[in-house]
Amino acid sequence: MLAALLLSGCQEDEVCEEITANPLRIAFYLAGQDEEIRAPVDSLTVYAIGRPEDRIYDRESAVSLIEVPLNPGENTSGFVLAFEHTNDTIMLDYRRDVHLISVECGFTMFFDITEVSYSTNKLTSLVIANERVTNIFDEHIQVFIPDPGNDNGNESEPGSQRK
Repeated sequence: MLAALLLSGCQEDEVCEEITANPLRIAFYLAGQDEEIRAPVDSLTVYAIGRPEDRIYDRESAVSLIEVPLNPGENTSGFVLAFEHTNDTIMLDYRRDVHLISVECGFTMFFDITEVSYSTNKLTSLVIANERVTNIFDEHIQVFIPDPGNDNGNESEPGSQRK
C-alpha cells in the first residue's frame, strides 16, 4: 500500500514537471524551397549567450527541432547556435505571464514573443510561427538555413521579426 502511494506521488510530480516546462521550440528548415522541408542539422551546439559551459545541445547530429529554456526572471533571452564552421545568435524579447496550472502543480510561466533578432552567418531568415510559448507542444520559431546541395553562401544582413 505504501509503495502504491509513493509511486502515485512520483507520477504526479512527473506530470507536473511535464506541464510546467515551457521551452521555446526552434525548428530548422531549408531556405528557398516551395514547401517547408525540415532540415536536419549536424554538429549543432546550443547555449545561452554568455554561458558556453552550460550547453543545451552539444555537437548533436540530425537535429531538426530544438527546445531551449526562456529566462523566467527577465524579458529577454539569447542563444548561440554553433554550427560546424560558424555561429549565429538569436535574441528574443518577450512578455512574461504567470499562469496557474493547478493546486497540485502550482504556477508556471508562459511567454509572448514580441521581437526576435538574429545574425545571418548560416541562418538565411527566421519566422515567428507562434508567438505564445506555453506547455502545448508548438513550434515557435522557424529558422531557415541554406540547402547543403546549393553552395551559394549566405550574404544576408542581420534580421529581426516583430509581433
